[in-house]
Amino acid sequence: MPTRAMILGIALAVLALAASNASCAEPAAKSATMKGDAAQGKALFNGKGICHYCHGLDGVIDRKPSLTPDTAAVIARLAADPPDLRNRTTLKLKDNKARFRAIREGHPGSGMLPDTTLSDQDITDVLAYLATLRQSPPSQGRSLY
Repeated sequence: MPTRAMILGIALAVLALAASNASCAEPAAKSATMKGDAAQGKALFNGKGICHYCHGLDGVIDRKPSLTPDTAAVIARLAADPPDLRNRTTLKLKDNKARFRAIREGHPGSGMLPDTTLSDQDITDVLAYLATLRQSPPSQGRSLY
């Protein structure tokens, strides 16, 4: 028969788990109310965020930057080809909440690792830039999503 201490311990564990899940969801919800700066997002995409390593400079899938041989080899071994971010018809992530989560937490099965270097505002800026890419005509490319 469970003791009072065991029940209290289980209850505290459940509350702690619920609180950690709520805090994980908070940045994506908060980003929905933030205003993104597409120009800053472009600089992050092609710089600190290193998105261009796999998705191409300015999101043009066939315009890869010069990479060190080690980095290029890692990208070449990815399980799937990165998506063409300019071709909205082939993207699986259809809303910014899902895109935010993929950037922050990684995208399972794609080789996209979680990003811990970008702030919530940085990611919101990248999302604003990605929205401008999806308005451009699609380039010839492949898609994972």
